[in-house]
Amino acid sequence: MFDKIEKIERRKKEIRKTYSEVFDKQTLLSLTKMLSNQIIDSVDFPISTGKEANVFRAKKDRKYLALKIYRTSTAVFRDLTKYVVGDPRFRNVKKKNIIYIWARKEYKNLKKITDLGVPVPKPVTVRNNIVVMEYIGTESMPAPMLKNTEMKNPEKTFKTILGYLKKAYKGGIVHGDMSEYNILMYKKPVVFDVGQAVVLEHPLSNELLERDVRNIVRYFGKFNVDASEKEVLMEIKGE
Repeated sequence: MFDKIEKIERRKKEIRKTYSEVFDKQTLLSLTKMLSNQIIDSVDFPISTGKEANVFRAKKDRKYLALKIYRTSTAVFRDLTKYVVGDPRFRNVKKKNIIYIWARKEYKNLKKITDLGVPVPKPVTVRNNIVVMEYIGTESMPAPMLKNTEMKNPEKTFKTILGYLKKAYKGGIVHGDMSEYNILMYKKPVVFDVGQAVVLEHPLSNELLERDVRNIVRYFGKFNVDASEKEVLMEIKGE
């Protein structure tokens, strides 16, 4: 019994710590501004938590939105500057505003990928460290990640995702972290977490594309989808 109480108390402390890291003074000011500008009407509850950001469900005119709030601690962004430096859309990057730049980068990437016809949460707006986007899921439950779903036709799902990679590449962008953890399943696969996505001019674009292909081929290989990384890469590039 005491062990159970101790676990509950420990969990409460973890939640308080998470919320204090996410809802700092500047973030609260940004949220207040969004509410006063009627971008959102309310913030409901957390959908997911991560080391860089938490995602909350919000509401606007009876419709749900997703509110992605990046932590303002620069410590979690040390390894992420490599995705920004070298991107011609973001020059003269300074560490002191890297979080705001990252949020803008995700917003721009969502917009670009949406315009290319690849299913991602449609972007609504960005303010400082907060990105507002389309909510993917039902009223009672957010859409599950690919890794948590039972695929009826893995071959078809694989080809659909391969089509997304081809469209994105043809449109000049690489996801950079494509895996079963960054794809939602809601009627069809929906790609998310695109903050790290880079344009083809970025010096790491080819390396990141190869990693995307490796991750997807590896995952679907578990479901007996036979595919060669080399051939998939050539198909994406149109070689």
